Amino acid sequence: MPRHEEQKTLAYSADELFSVVADVKQYPSFVPWCSGARIRREDPREIIADLDIGFGPFQESFTSQVALDRPRQVMVRAIEGPLEHLTNSWTFTPIGQQTSVEFVIDFQFRSHLLDHVANSMFHEAATRMMSAFESRAHLVSLMQQRHRQHPSS
Repeated sequence: MPRHEEQKTLAYSADELFSVVADVKQYPSFVPWCSGARIRREDPREIIADLDIGFGPFQESFTSQVALDRPRQVMVRAIEGPLEHLTNSWTFTPIGQQTSVEFVIDFQFRSHLLDHVANSMFHEAATRMMSAFESRAHLVSLMQQRHRQHPSS
């Protein structure tokens, strides 16, 4: 079962970063290999969502439970689908005007073939995840700044 842990300090508040990670319906627009997201249920503490992932000829869907503890942590686990196991956590710790982000992911597919293919791409995908969320936080921050400067646009 592959596991990836990464920690990085980013120039955004914990709340800003939490908002980006918790915005599951936007994942297809910026998360590598995520081609679809449908929210089944959402409240301030939890999201149940169906996510479509794909790489090459492989396309799969799974249901995830996303536990929200604003602004400290987002915990994701697969509850239905082709994954034997998936856990993913984002932990946000404020450090002055910045935030330390800890990202941990580990998973295993039920299918040995899918598991083998995914394992061969896992480290590249996991590394791209942190940078994808960092880029998204930057874009959201820019859009919010523009909106504050030009509220009518």
